[in-house]
Amino acid sequence: MNSLQPETILRLAPGCRLNESGSAEDLLLIPEGALRLKGPARTIVELCTGDRAVREIVEELQRRFGVENAERIEAETLALLARLRDRGALESI
Repeated sequence: MNSLQPETILRLAPGCRLNESGSAEDLLLIPEGALRLKGPARTIVELCTGDRAVREIVEELQRRFGVENAERIEAETLALLARLRDRGALESI
């Protein structure tokens, strides 16, 4: 698929949802099963509400986790979002 553009707006695809916060594991439940979310992945998915562009999600994460790691945050966020979109867990609106 095409790479994500900064202005792309993402949300969870129909049939996909996060498990309860505070569970033993963070999971993204998808029609085919579940994807285990590690590190800040749950936070990233929570920001995909259909209200923010990819650029805004990256900026929010940089504010939360520190601009000293800005390039790494951007690269890892874009990679995760692209993988989830390619798996059908996220959709562009």
